[in-house]
Amino acid sequence: MTTKKIILSVFVLAIMLLGLNKMTAQVAPGAPTTPINTVDDLDVGTITNNTLPVTTAANGVMFYNPATNGPTIELTASIADGDGNNFDSYVWYNITNASGTETENLIGGQTTQTYTPSSLARGYHKFRVYGVITDGTTCQSDEYEDIILFVLPTIDVEAEHTLNGSASLDYCEDNVPTGADTIELSIASLTADYTGNTNGYTHPVGSDFEFAYQWYYSDDGGVTKSPMGTGSTQTVNDATTGIPTTPGTYTFYVDLEYTIKAKGVRDYVTYQGEVESAGTTVEVNVIAVPGAPAITIGTVTD
Repeated sequence: MTTKKIILSVFVLAIMLLGLNKMTAQVAPGAPTTPINTVDDLDVGTITNNTLPVTTAANGVMFYNPATNGPTIELTASIADGDGNNFDSYVWYNITNASGTETENLIGGQTTQTYTPSSLARGYHKFRVYGVITDGTTCQSDEYEDIILFVLPTIDVEAEHTLNGSASLDYCEDNVPTGADTIELSIASLTADYTGNTNGYTHPVGSDFEFAYQWYYSDDGGVTKSPMGTGSTQTVNDATTGIPTTPGTYTFYVDLEYTIKAKGVRDYVTYQGEVESAGTTVEVNVIAVPGAPAITIGTVTD
């Protein structure tokens, strides 16, 4: 498991102890900029005293691994406030949102400089830290810093087809769809899964994200996939490179990957959809062109 590290810079004035469930007005994360292609589009990063702007933190966007029930990230607050005050301990909160009002939820027992949340659900997370100085008496800052994180949702992909002109799902190997008579493959829906996230922030829908596409066809149920195009739609006709022309029955698929973050070796963040119609797999039948019939002589009557 890879653990990300982010350093939080806390600017504080040592004034008083603040209690559990302190209420503040929601500032961030706000509505994302779409299509979502960069960390900035998601409002992910650090923000001081809930006052914009958000300072982008690239590692604040993470993938969701089903095998680990979500990522782990290491958050480290600064030792000092920048004004010559060194902290003796810290108070960490998980921030939740209800109808635009944020609530501080104390993370019990977390008083050290570093906090490492794990198994983060898909979607937004917001954590807050205050610095504490103990010098004869205990003083906690009024000022604080937040970190906004986002775990990319898993995507359920549904793909569909359209027959244009006189195109058919059955064609002869030497008579593939031509011109405007095409089989058009496209995305029917992209559903983002935020199961388990109870923080209350509004999450972007699946179609808000930008994806890289790869279309395939297969004659063995998707075990072996032959690549076609890389657009958001795929046209199947004689002008398309790589369409099936060998006799057989074929199914079509599309793989999606986020463009906001490189997948690396994470196979679990490639999301596949099969081209279907009303829940049934769409099959294209390429029919062999028959050869010439042989003529033999039977009974002869002179």
